[in-house]
Amino acid sequence: MSTKRGFVETDTCPSDCTPYTTYQEAHNALQALKHTSHAGILEHAERALLTVSAQHLPSAIRQIGVRLATIACAHPEPNSASIAASLVRALKDADPSIRCEIYASLITLHEIKSQFHTFLSPEVTNALGQCVRADVNHSQHHLRSAAVACLQIVGGNNGVRRFTDDAHPKVRQTALSVIQRQQMVGKELGAEMYGECVAATLDDAEQVRMIAVSLVWAIGSQYAKHVSLHNLRLLDDAFIKVCDMVNDSSMLVRQRACLILGRFRRVSPQYLEQTFSKQVMSNLRSVPRSLGYGRNRGLHSSKFHQRETVDELRLLDSGAAGAFVHGLEDEYQEVRDAAIESILELSSESPVFASRAVDFLVDMFNDSSDRVRVRAIRALTVMGTRSVIYLTDEQLSIAVSAIKDSSQSVRLRIYEFLSVSVVSSNGLQQLMHAIQDNLEAYSSDLLPVYRALKLLGANHSNIITPQLTCTLLNISQHYLSREARIDDVVYAGNVILVINTKRATRHAVASVLPDYVFGHLPYLCDKYPGCLPNNLAEYVPAHLPYVRQMLVRPTPDTLVTQMTRDDDEQQTSALFTRMQRVLNKACEEPASAQIADDLVLAARTFLHTATAECRQKVVARYAELVSIGVKIKVMVESHDTMQVGELFALTARLMHGSYEIEARTQGLDPLARTSLVYLRVLAHTAWLFAHSLSEHDPRVSAKMREELQLRATSVAQALSSDKFTAAKELLSALSNDQTPKILQHFVREFRALEFVPKSQCQYARAEIQPGSRRPLEFDHRFPLRVPINARLFWTSRNIVANVTLPTQATRVWRVPPNFIKPCGLMQSSLVWDVEVELPLGSGEVAAVKVAVGMECASDVPWSDAFVVRAASVPVLYDITDYYKKHESHVVVEISSLQTLSVNPIEIRPQPSAHTRI
Repeated sequence: MSTKRGFVETDTCPSDCTPYTTYQEAHNALQALKHTSHAGILEHAERALLTVSAQHLPSAIRQIGVRLATIACAHPEPNSASIAASLVRALKDADPSIRCEIYASLITLHEIKSQFHTFLSPEVTNALGQCVRADVNHSQHHLRSAAVACLQIVGGNNGVRRFTDDAHPKVRQTALSVIQRQQMVGKELGAEMYGECVAATLDDAEQVRMIAVSLVWAIGSQYAKHVSLHNLRLLDDAFIKVCDMVNDSSMLVRQRACLILGRFRRVSPQYLEQTFSKQVMSNLRSVPRSLGYGRNRGLHSSKFHQRETVDELRLLDSGAAGAFVHGLEDEYQEVRDAAIESILELSSESPVFASRAVDFLVDMFNDSSDRVRVRAIRALTVMGTRSVIYLTDEQLSIAVSAIKDSSQSVRLRIYEFLSVSVVSSNGLQQLMHAIQDNLEAYSSDLLPVYRALKLLGANHSNIITPQLTCTLLNISQHYLSREARIDDVVYAGNVILVINTKRATRHAVASVLPDYVFGHLPYLCDKYPGCLPNNLAEYVPAHLPYVRQMLVRPTPDTLVTQMTRDDDEQQTSALFTRMQRVLNKACEEPASAQIADDLVLAARTFLHTATAECRQKVVARYAELVSIGVKIKVMVESHDTMQVGELFALTARLMHGSYEIEARTQGLDPLARTSLVYLRVLAHTAWLFAHSLSEHDPRVSAKMREELQLRATSVAQALSSDKFTAAKELLSALSNDQTPKILQHFVREFRALEFVPKSQCQYARAEIQPGSRRPLEFDHRFPLRVPINARLFWTSRNIVANVTLPTQATRVWRVPPNFIKPCGLMQSSLVWDVEVELPLGSGEVAAVKVAVGMECASDVPWSDAFVVRAASVPVLYDITDYYKKHESHVVVEISSLQTLSVNPIEIRPQPSAHTRI
């Protein structure tokens, strides 16, 4: 190893480094490596490589040495290529257990470093390739499995296929995993591999079948129009094969098969519908095509061909029959959950499939698991939002019994489902009796029930006749009806149901209502907002004018809406004038905390005005920045008691906010841009002043003072008018001297410039379209592909994707321009998948936040790289390396955050038989 700290280049090592000699010492080092220092990582890496090369040590200790070297290689400080090369050289004389561990480590490095193979020299790659090609034929299956996994590093991907029928399941699993890895990173798999993957679905090993099911779907979807051996589209054939896996003996395989069924798109309708029928489709009997026929003769391998006749029913014909029936009847709720989710996804493919799925999903209301019941109800609710669901009397009886469920979450979901359903006239009365019982038993369900009754009334306008209305409200057609109690919740529910019918039906219903019902409507409107229509006054009889007046009177919410609509321009103008007055006061009078608070309040109040012009909103955002500048001035004036960290944070907000306004506002004039740059001079100066009061680092100060001088000079040149004399004098003094006294004087005397953008300016923004409700499923060993579907307004350049990981770390990716397409006047669509490496293990469900942003170039990149991050340079870092590591354009978000749920696929670990744990 090299004697230079931070690099591992040769086999020589400092004399003070010795290998680990005991298992406990090596194990303790492995546990402590995650929290060690920079120098400690290098020392552990050196000792680890010495331990791997020490032939006299036991294998268990040397295996830990390999793991230590791998963890050290994953850190940014050591030279990864040198450590990996040392591990490769250790392969030649190592025993099989050590070689397994080294191969596993190289695979780990290959997965966490996307370009790992480019770090190795050709000599090292060739040496690794020789060892791998020798070990893939070794008698020990653990070593064969590890070597097969390394074929992807040395470029032997084409040779992986021959190990899919290896004698040992561990090797077959590894080979299929490598193929799946190629597919997940975007490499196209050959159509001829389909037969091998289908054969793997019949493997004895559970893990092999799980991977094979995913590959069958991937290849079938990729080559959908190809024709299989059975004279079917390859997509349909793959769908049938996956359906057949729903009857697998393993629960994990059944769950995986049910989940993958939901990923299929454009499957032939007859096969979709057959998943709910256990009868075999007799019209599928046919003579198989001869071998080698057609364009896909590679699929017709004699190895997978079986003798068939016209009178025989192939297994293919019965594969899709009753697949979802078996999935919904499975003894494990994980399988039932997966089946329900896939049914929901496929229901958008075929209306006939969706209608057949209703009966089976309604049966799931009687499931023993609350989670399964809720999932089935949610699936039906989503299907009902696409098209109304017509329930039979039997299905309604099941739904009515589910209303009485003891779980409130189930009851609330049932109410939502019933609101998108349609029943018969007798069924509606049965439903109302059940709802009446529920209102008496569960008073907390009152508002959800009323909201459901509102939608039920709209869906059943053709059923709610005057006769049914009289029945529900106990109205006699021959005698005067007794007035109902206004606080009767059942009576209120019946009124909400009948009064929410469509306009044509509502007139007929209103003709049979007694006067007291109309008298109760104002109370019900106030008591249950949002449950009654808005235009009820037109249905009130003419002899009840006081009721009409009460119905048209403005409620607190409608009063605000009406006032905003009538006096919108006057109100907006008044708020803007008030904000301008406070802004001018902040620019002219001495700084104080009260002025800053008043300015923030005025700006935020104005920003909540929905009809404000873009120019006015930009001024409001500028006012918020000025309030930050006022707070900085107040802190610098009392620098004896100020918190340096808080001042760093304020300068970062001011700098980032000025870049955000400049980047997002299209059509800013030069003077308005100069006002923003002048705010950056304040942030730059205040940061240098705070830096001089903290750990003064001359490595940073010299360069930042030089760039501050250039920034101040450029702003002074842009201010040509006489009204900017005071600002030009401050900038001139700052250009000549940057001592702490001058810096403090500039901040104290700073006054923000006038900011008057043009009326034609526009503010760039983006809207991320909501994705699937299902969590994103991914293999935790591979990067996650996060789909981004957004609409861009008034911008299409320098777009970036901003992803916040579960660890709250943020990653930024530049969007390639070819993924942004124009779709309207000054509008563009963005459809792109970003690959994210998540630090999640199997089964760790987490959330990822995605936002769309813009990238804008910095005026002085060196200084802004530190100011925007609100901190000084750590003493341990080299100043140039730190700048290069953090140098970037300023990124501003132009969309709201969208939270995505991610669900890593559970994959069982594959420990080596020689590895001591």
